[in-house]
Order: sequence, then C-alpha cells, then structure tokens
Amino acid sequence: MRTIENAEALPEADRADGCPHPREVYSLLGHQTAESRFLKAMRSGRMHHAWLLSGPKGIGKATLAYRMARKLLGGESLLSSSLDIPESDAIAQRVEALTHGNLFVLRRPYDTKLKRFRQDIPVDRVREVSGFFQETAAETGTWRVCIIDSADELNRNSENAILKLLEEPPSNTLFILISSAPGRLLPTIRSRCMALELRAVPDNQILSWLSDQGSGSSDLLKAAVKLSRGAPGKALALVQNADVVLRSISDYLNSLGAPALGVDMTIAKRMAEKRHQISRGLFWDSLDDTIHAHALFAATGQYEGPFAPAKVNRSAKAWQENHARLRDVRRAEEAINLDKTATMFELLSSIRAA
Repeated sequence: MRTIENAEALPEADRADGCPHPREVYSLLGHQTAESRFLKAMRSGRMHHAWLLSGPKGIGKATLAYRMARKLLGGESLLSSSLDIPESDAIAQRVEALTHGNLFVLRRPYDTKLKRFRQDIPVDRVREVSGFFQETAAETGTWRVCIIDSADELNRNSENAILKLLEEPPSNTLFILISSAPGRLLPTIRSRCMALELRAVPDNQILSWLSDQGSGSSDLLKAAVKLSRGAPGKALALVQNADVVLRSISDYLNSLGAPALGVDMTIAKRMAEKRHQISRGLFWDSLDDTIHAHALFAATGQYEGPFAPAKVNRSAKAWQENHARLRDVRRAEEAINLDKTATMFELLSSIRAA
C-alpha cells in the first residue's frame, strides 16, 4: 500500500514563490472552451483515459488539472455545467491536502539529504503510479486520477514507463499530463492523449484580475501583465516576487550605458540563491522579453517593454545579438549545470559591454 503524500511535509517543485499552489486555487481565469470540452466528455460517458494540457508556464494548466480531478473524484460543483467546486467541499479539501486515496500526483521528488529537488522525475516514481492503479481503490467512487506535473520533467526511462501505462490503461482511470513543451514528449505519448491547448488570456482580463487581488501599484501590475505573455499565474508570480525579479530588471536597465559591474554581481548573486529558484526562471524570461523589446525599439522606434527603454545608443543588430547570446547562455546553463552566479554575471556584464 502506498503512503499518501502529505502536502505540508516537504517543499513542492510545482509551487511558485509566494503564490498559492494550483490545487489551492478554486477559480480559473479564461479557458472556458477547454473546460467545456472536458465536461462534454464526462457527460458523454466516453471519457478518454489521458488528457494533455499544454501552454506556457503560468497559463493555468495545473489549476485546470485540479479542477478536473475534483470533479471526477466526486466533488459537488455549484452548477452541473461547471468545474467550479467550492473550497468547502469535502472532496476538494482532501484533494488540496493530497490525502485523497484515489489521487496520485507525479512530480519531481525532494531530496531531504541534499536539500534540493531532483532534476527529473525518476522511473521509480512512475512504478509507484503503476502500483497505485493495481491496488484496490482506496476510496468510494469509480475513478482514480494521476496528475503528472510536469511531463516535461520525465526522463526517457520515465517517459517509456508512462507510455506503457497509457498503452494499456486500467479501467476508470484518468491521466492528466501537464506540459509547457509538448513537442519534446515522445510522439507516441502525445498520440495517446486528448490534447487541450490553453491559449493566452487577454491582458485586460489579467490586469483586472490582479487589481482585484489588491497587491501592487498600477505601474507594477502593468509591468507584470506585459511580461506574463498572457499567463495569469506568471503575472501573479511576478507581482509576488517583484522585489527580486522586477527590481533587478529595472536596476539593470537604469545602469546600462555606464560601468556598473557591482550591479551585475548583486543581481547575479541574488538570482543564484536557492530560495530564488522560481524567481530565477522568471528573471530569465523577463530579461529575454525586455532585450527583445529593445531590439524592436531600435528597429521601429516603438517600445513595448515593461519599463522605460534603457538610455543607451545601440543598434537593432546589437540588441539582437544580445538577445541571441542570452538564449544561448540560458540553454547552456540548463544543459550542463553551470555555476549560476558566474553564468549570470558573465551574461549581464557582456550585454553591458556590447
């Protein structure tokens, strides 16, 4: 018998700094079409056994996955045509606490000795999923659900093990795979899943939603929305981590055009801290978008970035080269695990000197 995972026991790789976990969120901004497709499948009685939720990080994939799980596990929605199940619902509470016996969440485990997350989801964890489905259902009700968050973090052995489960799925089981890069998954996995691609949410809807949260100035919220690429969760994470991410971008832009290696080192050290692991990804994305906006500004005279343009006289070609360098360095860091402080400092200082 497997041990039910305790939501409070360990850090969680799928929780953004300062933000609620998606299973703690009971509303979803946008994506009505995706929800309608799932509800239609439920009502038809011919539910496909695997669903692949794709879209950029922060778009709402995991939030939708937990809404689907609550409904299928027996949560009572306010309307039969909705996945809106109230927080007070008994099923919803057990899903939130990860104590529902018919739910398995597959994600990167935390190494308590090394005090860090695994880089991928090991095949041993996938074997636990297989065991979970072979057991007698732990709860009343007909369905059992496995959420894979995220499928992008499966290694090749894990992918092959998941593929075997998808090829011969047990009855009354649902796999929900979450992916920000579905093209990297095995084609045979994609072909066995019902695809739900979540589209970008309009900026005005995200801005209104953030304003209702009651945190941050108007300028801060607008910057977060612009950098979110239509992903509400990413916008919220940027607001919650504004002192780390947005302040660093602003400080860097304001210092360009002058020798300020102290600024570069301060940012590099800040972004290398373990507690800022999620913020580092947000910073990379935000710097990428900001440099790209400067390249367009130099070429067209129109600036669409989140902050005032840097006061440096640089050609569109130079900004484009900076943008290409940023992406190359990021890929190299992810591929061979380069020293985080040195990598970031080298990139920032090289852009400054360009």
